[in-house]
Amino acid sequence: MGTQTLQLAVEMVCRRWAVALQAGLFTFSIIALASLALPPTYQSVAKVLVESNRAQLLVSPGLQQDSANQPSSLTSPVTEQDLNSEIELLSSPLLIRDALQDVPEQRRGGLLVSAVARLRALWALPAMGYEAMHGVPAMTPREQWAKRIERDLSASVIKRSNVIEIAFRAHDPGWSAQFLGRLLSRYLDLHARISHDTQAEKFFETQRRLLEERLNRAQQSLRSAQMQTGITAVDAQQQALITQLYAAEADYRKTTASLDAAAERVSAIQAQMVKTPQRRAKESRVVQNLALQQLKPQVLQLEAERAELLSRYQPTSARIREIDAKLQAARAVLERENHREVQESTTDVNPTWESLDSDLADARSELATLKATQAVQARQVESLRQQLKSLASEGLEIERLQLEVDSDRQAFMSYVRKGEEARAADALNRSRILNVTIVQEPLRPLEPVFPRLGLNLFAGFLAAIVFAAGAAWWAETRDPRICSLAAISQTTGLHALAVLNDRRTRDEPAGAI
Repeated sequence: MGTQTLQLAVEMVCRRWAVALQAGLFTFSIIALASLALPPTYQSVAKVLVESNRAQLLVSPGLQQDSANQPSSLTSPVTEQDLNSEIELLSSPLLIRDALQDVPEQRRGGLLVSAVARLRALWALPAMGYEAMHGVPAMTPREQWAKRIERDLSASVIKRSNVIEIAFRAHDPGWSAQFLGRLLSRYLDLHARISHDTQAEKFFETQRRLLEERLNRAQQSLRSAQMQTGITAVDAQQQALITQLYAAEADYRKTTASLDAAAERVSAIQAQMVKTPQRRAKESRVVQNLALQQLKPQVLQLEAERAELLSRYQPTSARIREIDAKLQAARAVLERENHREVQESTTDVNPTWESLDSDLADARSELATLKATQAVQARQVESLRQQLKSLASEGLEIERLQLEVDSDRQAFMSYVRKGEEARAADALNRSRILNVTIVQEPLRPLEPVFPRLGLNLFAGFLAAIVFAAGAAWWAETRDPRICSLAAISQTTGLHALAVLNDRRTRDEPAGAI
């Protein structure tokens, strides 16, 4: 009885393995046939290095010294946005169509290719009907070709680098490398066009001439204003005038103090001179009156003259009376002065008064000098103040003109730099020196990337195992027969008491109670 149950179990296991083996072989065969039937696909790869700038722009030394105004792109790193922009340019449909110009469409023959083309045509029938119903323009065969090429073209950034990898897959190895080379050539031409406009140099040159004329006019206006006002450096001249004004005011205050001191000195000397006598007595003596000594000879002369006249004139004549009057007067004087003595005194200049007078003269001279100096200094201070006021008002105009000159100069130098950069950029574009460099040219691939027979067969083997296990499990779950006591207990939840053998046929399983 146990032997029959074991045979039945072995038979059931063999059936399951047969189903699994059939499923595995079928799966492996399908994958192997598909790998052998699909045409080989070749992939050509190129790499492009993206830099933050191309060759350093060679400009004049004067422009290089102005490092603050140099283009910031000379030192800016490559950003993720820059790399994404380059990827979009490389995979743009416009660039692909440009690369396909004057290139005959690559067509492959063969039964499988024809079958795939027919399947694609059938699949495209609903889309064609929709386009016809709504009047959507149909794509030309070359546009469809470009769209298929766009699907086979890929571009990605290599991690942690500024290198972009471009790959193109095609069934023809020569065409994959040829198309990728044409695409990169058109990419460099496109980069040269978008990185520099051919009219930029002319535009910058025109603007440079206009700005140069404006700068010359501004400089001429500034020079005229400077010559008219005498102001060249407002801040320096203003500081110099302020320094001179402070010094002049200090001298004026010092002179005023000296003048007050000199006036006080003059007043003090004058007060002292009033109290000091100008002369002092030197010698005093008594002498005879000199008037009497001179008068006596005159009296004698008059008496002699009267005696002479009496011999010729009458005593009553006018001449005699005149001489008598003179004699009478002279005798009266002699009579009156004869008893008097004359006291003679001599004096000398007081040295103290003389010294004070000399000091007063010096003080008055010093006072006059200080007054003149003060007047000159007052005029100088007033002149400096007026110059400061004039500088403050005229300096604003000079500063405005200077700012205008500086602004025009900066604009002029900016356009000079831009013009030089445009000239250098045009030369770099003609030399194909760009900020992108092809570091790996597309080469003709030697081996296909798909299908890879070894990898595909291994994958088919794994898939066959998976499908075989799945088929065995499916056959097990779909078979309603019970072939063991454990299965009976698991299915019914009851314990088997005995096993009965049905001898009617060897192929039917035994029943259990």
